[in-house]
Amino acid sequence: MTTRPLAITAIAALLAACTPQYNLPPTEAPAGMVVTPVVKDWWKSFQDPVLDQAIAMAFAQSPTLEAAMARVDASQARLGASRSFLFPSFDAQAGAGRARLSQDTNPPPTGPTTVYQAGLTASWEVDLWGRLRNEVAASRSDLLASTYARDAVELELASQVALTYFLIRSLDAQLDVARRTLESRVASYDLRLKRFSRGITSELDVRQAENELATARAAIPDIQDALSSAEGSFAALTGMSPRELVEGGVVRGKDIDVIPVPPALPEGMPSDLLLRRPDIQEAEQTLRAAQARIAGARAAYFPVIGLTGAYGGESLAFGDLFSGPARAWSFVGALTMPVFNSGRTAAQVDLATASERAAIAAYRNTVIQAFAETRSALTATRQSSERVSARQQSVSALRRAYRLANLRYDNGYSSYLDLLDAERQLFAAELSVADAQRLQLSAVVALYRALGGGWVPPEPPPKPPAQQ
Repeated sequence: MTTRPLAITAIAALLAACTPQYNLPPTEAPAGMVVTPVVKDWWKSFQDPVLDQAIAMAFAQSPTLEAAMARVDASQARLGASRSFLFPSFDAQAGAGRARLSQDTNPPPTGPTTVYQAGLTASWEVDLWGRLRNEVAASRSDLLASTYARDAVELELASQVALTYFLIRSLDAQLDVARRTLESRVASYDLRLKRFSRGITSELDVRQAENELATARAAIPDIQDALSSAEGSFAALTGMSPRELVEGGVVRGKDIDVIPVPPALPEGMPSDLLLRRPDIQEAEQTLRAAQARIAGARAAYFPVIGLTGAYGGESLAFGDLFSGPARAWSFVGALTMPVFNSGRTAAQVDLATASERAAIAAYRNTVIQAFAETRSALTATRQSSERVSARQQSVSALRRAYRLANLRYDNGYSSYLDLLDAERQLFAAELSVADAQRLQLSAVVALYRALGGGWVPPEPPPKPPAQQ
Protein backbone atom coordinates (compact mmCIF):
# COMPACT_ATOMS: atom_id res chain seq x y z
CA MET A 1 0.00 0.00 0.00
CA THR A 2 2.93 2.28 0.49
CA THR A 3 4.29 1.90 -3.04
CA ARG A 4 1.49 3.89 -4.70
CA PRO A 5 2.13 7.21 -2.85
CA LEU A 6 5.85 6.78 -3.48
CA ALA A 7 5.25 6.22 -7.17
CA ILE A 8 2.95 9.22 -7.40
CA THR A 9 5.54 11.35 -5.60
CA ALA A 10 8.31 10.16 -7.92
CA ILE A 11 6.24 10.92 -11.04
CA ALA A 12 5.36 14.37 -9.69
CA ALA A 13 9.04 15.07 -9.02
CA LEU A 14 9.97 14.00 -12.54
CA LEU A 15 7.27 16.20 -14.06
CA ALA A 16 8.37 19.14 -11.91
CA ALA A 17 11.95 18.69 -13.09
CA CYS A 18 10.73 19.06 -16.68
CA THR A 19 8.69 22.19 -15.98
CA PRO A 20 10.39 25.55 -16.73
CA GLN A 21 11.12 27.67 -13.68
CA TYR A 22 10.36 31.26 -14.74
CA ASN A 23 12.49 33.30 -12.35
CA LEU A 24 13.65 36.83 -13.06
CA PRO A 25 16.79 38.11 -11.31
CA PRO A 26 16.01 40.57 -8.50
CA THR A 27 16.20 44.25 -9.43
CA GLU A 28 16.49 47.01 -6.86
CA ALA A 29 14.20 49.70 -8.22
CA PRO A 30 14.62 53.18 -6.74
CA ALA A 31 12.14 54.18 -4.09
CA GLY A 32 9.61 56.97 -4.39
CA MET A 33 8.67 56.27 -7.99
CA VAL A 34 5.59 57.64 -9.70
CA VAL A 35 3.19 56.14 -12.22
CA THR A 36 2.95 57.83 -15.61
CA PRO A 37 0.61 56.48 -18.32
CA VAL A 38 2.41 55.76 -21.58
CA VAL A 39 1.63 57.15 -25.02
CA LYS A 40 2.75 55.22 -28.10
CA ASP A 41 2.80 58.04 -30.66
CA TRP A 42 4.76 60.34 -28.36
CA TRP A 43 6.15 62.47 -31.20
CA LYS A 44 2.74 64.06 -31.72
CA SER A 45 3.23 65.99 -28.48
CA PHE A 46 5.56 68.30 -30.45
CA GLN A 47 2.52 69.33 -32.56
CA ASP A 48 4.40 69.45 -35.87
CA PRO A 49 2.55 67.73 -38.75
CA VAL A 50 5.74 67.60 -40.82
CA LEU A 51 7.49 65.59 -38.10
CA ASP A 52 4.47 63.28 -37.84
CA GLN A 53 4.56 62.64 -41.57
CA ALA A 54 8.32 62.04 -41.56
CA ILE A 55 8.06 59.38 -38.85
CA ALA A 56 5.18 57.72 -40.73
CA MET A 57 7.39 57.61 -43.84
CA ALA A 58 10.22 56.08 -41.82
CA PHE A 59 7.94 53.36 -40.46
CA ALA A 60 6.70 52.57 -43.97
CA GLN A 61 10.06 52.53 -45.75
CA SER A 62 12.81 51.74 -43.24
CA PRO A 63 14.80 48.59 -44.18
CA THR A 64 15.78 48.11 -40.54
CA LEU A 65 12.16 48.04 -39.43
CA GLU A 66 11.24 45.77 -42.33
CA ALA A 67 13.93 43.29 -41.22
CA ALA A 68 12.61 43.41 -37.64
CA MET A 69 9.08 42.69 -38.88
CA ALA A 70 10.41 39.76 -40.92
CA ARG A 71 11.99 38.34 -37.77
CA VAL A 72 8.59 38.53 -36.06
CA ASP A 73 7.04 36.58 -38.94
CA ALA A 74 9.84 34.00 -38.73
CA SER A 75 9.24 33.59 -34.99
CA GLN A 76 5.52 33.16 -35.64
CA ALA A 77 6.29 30.42 -38.16
CA ARG A 78 8.64 28.65 -35.71
CA LEU A 79 5.93 28.74 -33.06
CA GLY A 80 3.49 27.13 -35.48
CA ALA A 81 6.03 24.44 -36.32
CA SER A 82 6.64 23.73 -32.61
CA ARG A 83 2.92 23.44 -31.90
CA SER A 84 2.45 20.95 -34.72
CA PHE A 85 4.50 18.31 -32.85
CA LEU A 86 1.92 18.27 -30.04
CA PHE A 87 -0.64 16.63 -32.35
CA PRO A 88 -0.65 13.42 -34.41
CA SER A 89 0.68 13.57 -37.95
CA PHE A 90 -1.01 11.74 -40.82
CA ASP A 91 0.59 10.64 -44.07
CA ALA A 92 -0.86 9.02 -47.16
CA GLN A 93 1.33 6.65 -49.07
CA ALA A 94 1.03 4.45 -52.13
CA GLY A 95 3.58 2.30 -53.88
CA ALA A 96 4.33 -0.73 -55.97
CA GLY A 97 7.32 -3.03 -55.83
CA ARG A 98 8.52 -5.97 -57.86
CA ALA A 99 10.90 -8.61 -56.53
CA ARG A 100 12.12 -12.18 -57.07
CA LEU A 101 12.59 -14.20 -53.88
CA SER A 102 15.20 -16.92 -53.32
CA GLN A 103 14.11 -20.50 -54.04
CA ASP A 104 16.21 -21.77 -51.12
CA THR A 105 14.45 -19.74 -48.44
CA ASN A 106 10.95 -19.19 -49.84
CA PRO A 107 8.24 -21.62 -50.97
CA PRO A 108 6.89 -21.49 -54.55
CA PRO A 109 5.99 -19.48 -56.51
CA THR A 110 9.60 -18.52 -57.06
CA GLY A 111 9.08 -16.16 -59.99
CA PRO A 112 9.03 -12.39 -59.80
CA THR A 113 5.99 -10.89 -58.03
CA THR A 114 4.55 -7.36 -57.86
CA VAL A 115 3.04 -6.03 -54.64
CA TYR A 116 0.79 -2.93 -54.55
CA GLN A 117 0.30 -0.94 -51.37
CA ALA A 118 -1.80 2.09 -50.36
CA GLY A 119 -2.92 3.47 -47.03
CA LEU A 120 -2.76 6.05 -44.28
CA THR A 121 -0.24 6.18 -41.45
CA ALA A 122 -0.45 8.14 -38.22
CA SER A 123 2.20 8.81 -35.62
CA TRP A 124 2.16 10.68 -32.32
CA GLU A 125 4.67 11.26 -29.55
CA VAL A 126 3.09 11.25 -26.10
CA ASP A 127 4.59 14.34 -24.48
CA LEU A 128 4.59 12.87 -20.98
CA TRP A 129 7.66 14.76 -19.75
CA GLY A 130 6.94 18.11 -21.40
CA ARG A 131 9.74 18.16 -23.97
CA LEU A 132 7.44 19.35 -26.74
CA ARG A 133 5.45 21.68 -24.50
CA ASN A 134 8.63 23.37 -23.32
CA GLU A 135 9.75 23.87 -26.90
CA VAL A 136 6.39 25.50 -27.63
CA ALA A 137 6.82 27.74 -24.58
CA ALA A 138 10.32 28.69 -25.73
CA SER A 139 9.07 29.47 -29.23
CA ARG A 140 6.26 31.59 -27.79
CA SER A 141 8.77 33.58 -25.74
CA ASP A 142 10.94 33.94 -28.85
CA LEU A 143 7.93 35.39 -30.67
CA LEU A 144 7.29 37.89 -27.89
CA ALA A 145 11.00 38.78 -27.79
CA SER A 146 11.06 39.47 -31.54
CA THR A 147 7.88 41.55 -31.20
CA TYR A 148 9.46 43.67 -28.47
CA ALA A 149 12.62 43.94 -30.57
CA ARG A 150 10.50 45.34 -33.40
CA ASP A 151 8.97 47.84 -30.97
CA ALA A 152 12.48 48.84 -29.88
CA VAL A 153 13.44 49.42 -33.52
CA GLU A 154 10.35 51.60 -33.99
CA LEU A 155 11.18 53.60 -30.88
CA GLU A 156 14.80 54.11 -31.93
CA LEU A 157 13.80 54.99 -35.49
CA ALA A 158 11.23 57.57 -34.38
CA SER A 159 13.79 59.04 -31.95
CA GLN A 160 16.45 59.38 -34.64
CA VAL A 161 14.01 61.01 -37.07
CA ALA A 162 12.92 63.52 -34.42
CA LEU A 163 16.50 64.30 -33.37
CA THR A 164 17.60 64.83 -36.96
CA TYR A 165 14.56 66.98 -37.71
CA PHE A 166 15.27 69.20 -34.70
CA LEU A 167 18.90 69.48 -35.80
CA ILE A 168 17.77 70.67 -39.24
CA ARG A 169 15.43 73.28 -37.76
CA SER A 170 18.18 74.44 -35.38
CA LEU A 171 20.66 74.80 -38.25
CA ASP A 172 18.00 76.67 -40.21
CA ALA A 173 17.70 79.13 -37.32
CA GLN A 174 21.48 79.45 -37.07
CA LEU A 175 21.73 80.03 -40.82
CA ASP A 176 19.11 82.78 -40.55
CA VAL A 177 21.11 84.40 -37.73
CA ALA A 178 24.31 84.17 -39.77
CA ARG A 179 22.67 85.76 -42.82
CA ARG A 180 21.17 88.58 -40.79
CA THR A 181 24.53 89.14 -39.16
CA LEU A 182 26.17 89.21 -42.59
CA GLU A 183 23.70 91.85 -43.78
CA SER A 184 24.40 93.91 -40.67
CA ARG A 185 28.16 93.66 -41.17
CA VAL A 186 27.89 94.56 -44.85
CA ALA A 187 26.04 97.71 -43.83
CA SER A 188 28.57 98.38 -41.08
CA TYR A 189 31.50 97.96 -43.48
CA ASP A 190 29.93 100.29 -46.04
CA LEU A 191 29.32 102.88 -43.33
CA ARG A 192 32.90 102.64 -42.02
CA LEU A 193 34.23 102.93 -45.57
CA LYS A 194 32.19 106.10 -46.18
CA ARG A 195 33.29 107.63 -42.89
CA PHE A 196 36.92 106.82 -43.70
CA SER A 197 36.61 108.43 -47.11
CA ARG A 198 35.34 111.61 -45.40
CA GLY A 199 38.14 111.52 -42.83
CA ILE A 200 35.78 110.91 -39.93
CA THR A 201 37.32 107.57 -38.89
CA SER A 202 40.61 105.78 -39.30
CA GLU A 203 41.55 102.98 -41.68
CA LEU A 204 41.86 100.69 -38.66
CA ASP A 205 38.09 100.79 -38.19
CA VAL A 206 37.60 99.96 -41.87
CA ARG A 207 39.92 96.95 -41.74
CA GLN A 208 38.34 95.68 -38.55
CA ALA A 209 34.89 95.98 -40.14
CA GLU A 210 36.23 94.19 -43.22
CA ASN A 211 37.55 91.35 -41.05
CA GLU A 212 34.22 90.97 -39.27
CA LEU A 213 32.48 90.91 -42.66
CA ALA A 214 34.73 88.11 -43.88
CA THR A 215 34.21 86.17 -40.64
CA ALA A 216 30.42 86.41 -41.05
CA ARG A 217 30.67 85.20 -44.64
CA ALA A 218 32.85 82.24 -43.61
CA ALA A 219 30.31 81.13 -40.99
CA ILE A 220 27.55 80.59 -43.56
CA PRO A 221 29.24 77.79 -45.58
CA ASP A 222 30.05 75.91 -42.35
CA ILE A 223 26.39 75.96 -41.32
CA GLN A 224 25.28 75.02 -44.84
CA ASP A 225 27.62 72.02 -44.85
CA ALA A 226 26.24 70.82 -41.53
CA LEU A 227 22.69 71.40 -42.80
CA SER A 228 23.34 69.39 -45.97
CA SER A 229 24.71 66.50 -43.93
CA ALA A 230 21.70 66.57 -41.60
CA GLU A 231 19.32 66.59 -44.54
CA GLY A 232 21.10 63.56 -46.00
CA SER A 233 20.73 61.67 -42.73
CA PHE A 234 17.07 62.67 -42.53
CA ALA A 235 16.48 61.42 -46.08
CA ALA A 236 18.11 58.08 -45.27
CA LEU A 237 16.00 57.66 -42.12
CA THR A 238 12.71 58.47 -43.82
CA GLY A 239 13.43 56.55 -47.04
CA MET A 240 13.50 59.57 -49.36
CA SER A 241 14.89 58.85 -52.80
CA PRO A 242 17.93 60.83 -54.03
CA ARG A 243 15.70 62.50 -56.61
CA GLU A 244 13.23 63.66 -53.96
CA LEU A 245 16.06 65.02 -51.84
CA VAL A 246 17.72 66.92 -54.69
CA GLU A 247 14.58 68.27 -56.35
CA GLY A 248 12.26 68.84 -53.38
CA GLY A 249 14.57 68.87 -50.38
CA VAL A 250 13.46 68.24 -46.84
CA VAL A 251 10.09 69.78 -46.03
CA ARG A 252 10.14 72.15 -43.08
CA GLY A 253 7.52 72.55 -40.42
CA LYS A 254 7.54 74.75 -37.36
CA ASP A 255 10.54 76.88 -36.46
CA ILE A 256 12.73 75.61 -33.67
CA ASP A 257 11.64 78.39 -31.33
CA VAL A 258 7.91 77.71 -31.70
CA ILE A 259 7.92 73.90 -31.42
CA PRO A 260 6.19 73.32 -28.07
CA VAL A 261 8.09 71.53 -25.33
CA PRO A 262 5.86 68.89 -23.66
CA PRO A 263 5.14 69.27 -19.95
CA ALA A 264 7.86 68.05 -17.62
CA LEU A 265 7.62 64.64 -16.02
CA PRO A 266 6.92 64.71 -12.28
CA GLU A 267 9.84 64.16 -9.95
CA GLY A 268 10.92 60.55 -9.44
CA MET A 269 11.39 57.50 -11.58
CA PRO A 270 8.33 55.97 -13.30
CA SER A 271 7.29 52.83 -11.46
CA ASP A 272 6.19 51.01 -14.61
CA LEU A 273 9.49 51.51 -16.42
CA LEU A 274 10.16 47.76 -16.34
CA LEU A 275 6.81 47.15 -18.06
CA ARG A 276 7.09 49.67 -20.88
CA ARG A 277 10.68 49.53 -22.15
CA PRO A 278 10.66 47.15 -25.14
CA ASP A 279 14.32 46.19 -24.66
CA ILE A 280 13.62 45.09 -21.08
CA GLN A 281 10.63 43.08 -22.23
CA GLU A 282 12.71 41.54 -24.99
CA ALA A 283 15.43 40.55 -22.51
CA GLU A 284 12.82 39.05 -20.18
CA GLN A 285 11.26 36.93 -22.91
CA THR A 286 14.70 35.79 -24.07
CA LEU A 287 15.39 34.67 -20.51
CA ARG A 288 12.06 32.83 -20.33
CA ALA A 289 12.84 31.05 -23.60
CA ALA A 290 16.21 29.93 -22.20
CA GLN A 291 14.57 28.62 -19.02
CA ALA A 292 11.99 26.68 -21.04
CA ARG A 293 14.75 25.12 -23.13
CA ILE A 294 16.51 23.93 -19.97
CA ALA A 295 13.38 22.02 -18.97
CA GLY A 296 13.08 20.64 -22.52
CA ALA A 297 16.71 19.50 -22.49
CA ARG A 298 16.26 17.74 -19.16
CA ALA A 299 13.26 15.85 -20.54
CA ALA A 300 15.64 14.06 -22.91
CA TYR A 301 16.79 11.94 -19.93
CA PHE A 302 13.39 10.22 -19.82
CA PRO A 303 11.75 7.70 -22.17
CA VAL A 304 10.00 8.77 -25.35
CA ILE A 305 6.64 7.12 -25.92
CA GLY A 306 5.58 6.91 -29.56
CA LEU A 307 2.35 5.60 -31.08
CA THR A 308 2.16 4.56 -34.74
CA GLY A 309 -0.82 3.27 -36.68
CA ALA A 310 -1.48 2.32 -40.29
CA TYR A 311 -4.57 1.37 -42.30
CA GLY A 312 -4.77 0.50 -45.99
CA GLY A 313 -4.52 -2.33 -48.49
CA GLU A 314 -1.88 -4.65 -49.88
CA SER A 315 -2.42 -6.87 -52.90
CA LEU A 316 -0.62 -8.70 -55.72
CA ALA A 317 -3.13 -7.25 -58.19
CA PHE A 318 -3.82 -3.56 -58.46
CA GLY A 319 -7.55 -4.15 -59.04
CA ASP A 320 -7.85 -6.03 -55.74
CA LEU A 321 -6.00 -3.35 -53.74
CA PHE A 322 -9.18 -1.92 -52.17
CA SER A 323 -11.10 -5.19 -51.80
CA GLY A 324 -11.98 -6.68 -48.45
CA PRO A 325 -9.33 -9.41 -48.28
CA ALA A 326 -6.58 -6.91 -49.17
CA ARG A 327 -7.25 -4.67 -46.17
CA ALA A 328 -4.44 -4.38 -43.65
CA TRP A 329 -3.87 -2.40 -40.47
CA SER A 330 -1.34 -2.13 -37.71
CA PHE A 331 -0.89 -0.34 -34.39
CA VAL A 332 2.45 -0.06 -32.63
CA GLY A 333 3.39 1.51 -29.34
CA ALA A 334 7.08 2.03 -28.66
CA LEU A 335 9.09 3.28 -25.71
CA THR A 336 12.59 4.54 -26.34
CA MET A 337 14.88 5.05 -23.39
CA PRO A 338 18.29 6.71 -23.70
CA VAL A 339 21.00 4.47 -22.32
CA PHE A 340 24.30 5.81 -23.59
CA ASN A 341 24.95 8.68 -26.02
CA SER A 342 28.45 9.76 -25.00
CA GLY A 343 27.15 12.58 -22.78
CA ARG A 344 25.10 14.29 -25.51
CA THR A 345 22.06 14.88 -23.27
CA ALA A 346 24.15 16.27 -20.43
CA ALA A 347 25.96 18.56 -22.85
CA GLN A 348 22.64 19.85 -24.18
CA VAL A 349 21.47 20.58 -20.62
CA ASP A 350 24.75 22.38 -19.91
CA LEU A 351 24.34 24.38 -23.12
CA ALA A 352 20.81 25.44 -22.18
CA THR A 353 21.95 26.34 -18.65
CA ALA A 354 24.80 28.46 -19.99
CA SER A 355 22.34 30.23 -22.31
CA GLU A 356 20.15 30.98 -19.30
CA ARG A 357 23.12 32.50 -17.42
CA ALA A 358 23.90 34.70 -20.42
CA ALA A 359 20.24 35.73 -20.65
CA ILE A 360 20.18 36.61 -16.94
CA ALA A 361 23.27 38.77 -17.32
CA ALA A 362 21.78 40.46 -20.39
CA TYR A 363 18.51 41.13 -18.53
CA ARG A 364 20.30 42.65 -15.52
CA ASN A 365 22.46 44.79 -17.78
CA THR A 366 19.43 46.02 -19.72
CA VAL A 367 17.62 46.99 -16.51
CA ILE A 368 20.67 48.82 -15.17
CA GLN A 369 21.12 50.72 -18.42
CA ALA A 370 17.40 51.56 -18.55
CA PHE A 371 17.39 53.23 -15.14
CA ALA A 372 20.69 54.96 -15.85
CA GLU A 373 19.37 56.35 -19.15
CA THR A 374 16.12 57.46 -17.52
CA ARG A 375 17.93 59.21 -14.68
CA SER A 376 20.26 60.95 -17.11
CA ALA A 377 17.38 61.97 -19.37
CA LEU A 378 15.38 63.38 -16.45
CA THR A 379 18.35 65.47 -15.39
CA ALA A 380 18.99 66.63 -18.95
CA THR A 381 15.40 67.80 -19.45
CA ARG A 382 15.55 69.96 -16.32
CA GLN A 383 18.95 71.40 -17.16
CA SER A 384 18.06 72.05 -20.81
CA SER A 385 15.11 74.20 -19.80
CA GLU A 386 17.32 76.27 -17.53
CA ARG A 387 19.93 76.54 -20.29
CA VAL A 388 17.43 77.91 -22.82
CA SER A 389 16.09 80.45 -20.33
CA ALA A 390 19.59 81.66 -19.41
CA ARG A 391 20.71 82.00 -23.02
CA GLN A 392 17.56 83.85 -24.04
CA GLN A 393 18.15 86.24 -21.17
CA SER A 394 21.74 86.67 -22.35
CA VAL A 395 20.58 87.51 -25.89
CA SER A 396 18.20 90.16 -24.56
CA ALA A 397 20.97 91.74 -22.52
CA LEU A 398 23.47 91.62 -25.40
CA ARG A 399 21.02 93.21 -27.83
CA ARG A 400 20.62 96.08 -25.42
CA ALA A 401 24.40 96.25 -24.96
CA TYR A 402 24.93 96.31 -28.72
CA ARG A 403 22.54 99.24 -29.16
CA LEU A 404 24.24 101.14 -26.38
CA ALA A 405 27.70 100.38 -27.80
CA ASN A 406 26.57 101.62 -31.20
CA LEU A 407 25.28 104.86 -29.71
CA ARG A 408 28.45 105.40 -27.70
CA TYR A 409 30.62 104.80 -30.77
CA ASP A 410 28.55 107.15 -32.96
CA ASN A 411 28.85 109.86 -30.30
CA GLY A 412 32.58 109.30 -29.81
CA TYR A 413 32.40 107.93 -26.26
CA SER A 414 33.92 104.50 -27.05
CA SER A 415 36.14 102.85 -29.64
CA TYR A 416 35.07 100.68 -32.52
CA LEU A 417 36.56 97.68 -30.72
CA ASP A 418 33.86 97.98 -28.05
CA LEU A 419 31.19 97.91 -30.75
CA LEU A 420 32.77 94.89 -32.48
CA ASP A 421 33.05 93.02 -29.19
CA ALA A 422 29.36 93.59 -28.44
CA GLU A 423 28.42 92.47 -31.95
CA ARG A 424 30.52 89.29 -31.71
CA GLN A 425 28.98 88.36 -28.37
CA LEU A 426 25.47 88.91 -29.70
CA PHE A 427 26.13 86.77 -32.77
CA ALA A 428 27.50 83.90 -30.67
CA ALA A 429 24.62 84.18 -28.18
CA GLU A 430 21.95 84.06 -30.91
CA LEU A 431 23.57 80.94 -32.36
CA SER A 432 23.72 79.35 -28.92
CA VAL A 433 20.01 79.97 -28.33
CA ALA A 434 19.06 77.99 -31.43
CA ASP A 435 21.36 75.17 -30.35
CA ALA A 436 20.03 75.26 -26.78
CA GLN A 437 16.47 74.97 -28.09
CA ARG A 438 17.53 71.92 -30.10
CA LEU A 439 19.17 70.39 -27.04
CA GLN A 440 16.01 70.96 -25.02
CA LEU A 441 13.84 69.17 -27.57
CA SER A 442 16.46 66.46 -27.94
CA ALA A 443 16.46 65.92 -24.18
CA VAL A 444 12.71 65.38 -24.29
CA VAL A 445 13.15 62.83 -27.10
CA ALA A 446 15.84 61.07 -25.05
CA LEU A 447 13.46 60.91 -22.09
CA TYR A 448 10.69 59.50 -24.29
CA ARG A 449 13.11 56.87 -25.55
CA ALA A 450 14.34 56.04 -22.04
CA LEU A 451 10.75 55.57 -20.86
CA GLY A 452 9.85 53.38 -23.81
CA GLY A 453 7.38 55.96 -25.09
CA GLY A 454 5.74 59.21 -24.11
CA TRP A 455 3.87 60.05 -20.97
CA VAL A 456 0.44 61.51 -20.40
CA PRO A 457 0.68 64.74 -18.38
CA PRO A 458 -1.73 64.84 -15.46
CA GLU A 459 -4.96 66.73 -15.94
CA PRO A 460 -4.96 70.12 -14.20
CA PRO A 461 -7.33 70.33 -11.25
CA PRO A 462 -10.69 71.87 -12.09
CA LYS A 463 -11.10 75.52 -11.28
CA PRO A 464 -13.43 76.25 -8.39
CA PRO A 465 -16.71 77.80 -9.44
CA ALA A 466 -16.82 81.55 -9.27
CA GLN A 467 -18.62 82.86 -6.26
CA GLN A 468 -21.66 84.91 -6.93
